[in-house]
Order: sequence, then structure tokens, then C-alpha cells
Amino acid sequence: MNEDHDSPWKEALEVFFQPFLQLLFPDIEALVDWRQPPLFLDKELQKITGDAESGRRYVDKLARVLLLDGEERWLLVHTEVQGTPERDFAERMYRYYSRIRERYRLAVISLAVLTDTDRGFRPERFPCHFAGSGVTFRFRTCKLLDFQADMDKLLHSDNPFALLVAAQLSAKLIRDGRQRADNLVAFYRLAIRQRLDRDLIGRLVIFLEWMVALPAEAGDYYDERISQLQEGAIMPYVSSFERKVQQKGFEQGVVQGLERGVLQGMTQGMARGTQAILLKLLARRFGELDGSTLARVQLAETTELERWAENILDASSLDEVFDAKR
Repeated sequence: MNEDHDSPWKEALEVFFQPFLQLLFPDIEALVDWRQPPLFLDKELQKITGDAESGRRYVDKLARVLLLDGEERWLLVHTEVQGTPERDFAERMYRYYSRIRERYRLAVISLAVLTDTDRGFRPERFPCHFAGSGVTFRFRTCKLLDFQADMDKLLHSDNPFALLVAAQLSAKLIRDGRQRADNLVAFYRLAIRQRLDRDLIGRLVIFLEWMVALPAEAGDYYDERISQLQEGAIMPYVSSFERKVQQKGFEQGVVQGLERGVLQGMTQGMARGTQAILLKLLARRFGELDGSTLARVQLAETTELERWAENILDASSLDEVFDAKR
């Protein structure tokens, strides 16, 4: 299977940054004044790391937070998610630390989340010494495999990020497609019970589906299980657009735009979120949209918007999108 389990982390870390720290690095979470929202510096981090590394598949996040120590001090938290063992990983952590420190002249905490399945890969320091001169750089790490023995605790945690860790472990350790689908449905049930507002539950559901990364052969079985949940009014919202677009071999840019549209739309309610998805797909496929098309999308019901979004994958014209019957 062609899988990329690490991609959801970039967005999930922003949406659930406090639960992330609370679960994986609780001592650091306790230092932060959460009345001041974190400031994420992705563009700045890309400049710091350099253009030569911008095409990597590593998931890096740089956040600036305010501390709870009575002083107006800022702390930069550099988070690195590593999906496969890498020989030079510790050196890269040191290189980023040095560049961030040089750029901002502020305290930096370097965190590494290891999502790989190699139990022996546990980097935590980078020593560089010669002739009595040098440094030893230390950074914090969290190995998700260490949570495997406490899977039941993850599933019953009030922390929404615990479900994402469980989903990541399921994706990494379970190869059978049907078992993955069953696990994903179970994650959905637990997500609904989280004490979150509807928008955050919707985002959590999207991240779960993205992380588990079902193989194509499990698609029909998964859709059947999801339909049962929806018919029983157990599952209020499930996003399946990403999977359908990928199955049709659409351009990666459309997939990325779709993902961003879903996430943005969930903050504004389901109808507007679906409108955002559809407009992105229409513009990517057919170019600039005229006023009548925009009005038709804005006035449509959610079910009709969803049907049109699916029609885009097969249509060669706007008329075919709106007129096709499913």
C-alpha cells in the first residue's frame, strides 16, 4: 500500500496543539499560558531550514507560546514528527535548533515524535566533540510505540489527541484492510463521545480517516459500515471526499485543496464547508466560475452539494456536474 501516515500531523498539531502537549509532553503543557493562543511559524521555519530541504516529507511545526511564569517571555517549541528511522535525524534536530536560536534569540524546546515501528530507533542527543571542543545537544522524544501496551487507556481518554495516536498505531501496525476499517469505525464512535463542539469533532473525524489510510480493497466494506452508522444516526458526519478523489487519480493539488477546504469549512458549519469543497474542485477542474454557477452552489442544499462534488470526478463539463443523476 502506498501510504503517508505523517501528512495529517501538520494540521492536527495546530488544531489540537494543547491536547498534543498534554498527552505526549505534559510537563511542557503545564508551562504554557493557554489564554494566549499559540502562534505557528510555518513560513518562517521553511525559510530557516532552507529551500534545499523544503521538499522533504518530514512534518515540522514551529510554534511560539507564552509561558505561565509571570513574565512576558516567549518560548519557541519546535516539533518534529519522524515516520521512519533516519541515521542523521539527531543532527538535523541540532541543525534546526541552532538556526531557530540564531534567528529569534529566544529559548527553544525541540520535541521529536517518533511514529515509526523500529523499537530501537530512539534518538535523543547529538554529540559533536573534537580536541576538547564541541557540544552535546539534547532534545525531547516521544515514541508512539510505547503507547501500544496502553491502547485501551488511549481509547477511553478524554484527550482527543489520544484517539489520533491510537489511529496512527493502527495504521502502522495493522495491515489487514477490514480490520483497519473496523478500527476506524470504532474510533469514530469514540470521537463522537468526546466533549468537543461539533466543529472539532468533525475535524477529529477527518484526521482519523486520513491517518488510518484504508487500502482500496477495503473501501466498499468501509462504506457499508459507515452507512450503517449514518442510518442509525450514530455518525453525524463523515468525510469521504478525500478517498474518492484519490481513487480517481486526481491531481495531488486538488486533493490538498480539498483537505484544506474541509478543514476550513468545518469551522463555519457543514453547509458552508461543503460549499468550500465544491468550489475548490470546480475551479480546479473548469477554471474561473461565472456568477450563475457561484449562486447555484451557494443556494443548494448540503446533499445536493455532496452529489455535485462526486459528479466532478467523472464530468467533462459544468452541465454534466449539475445534471448527472446518482
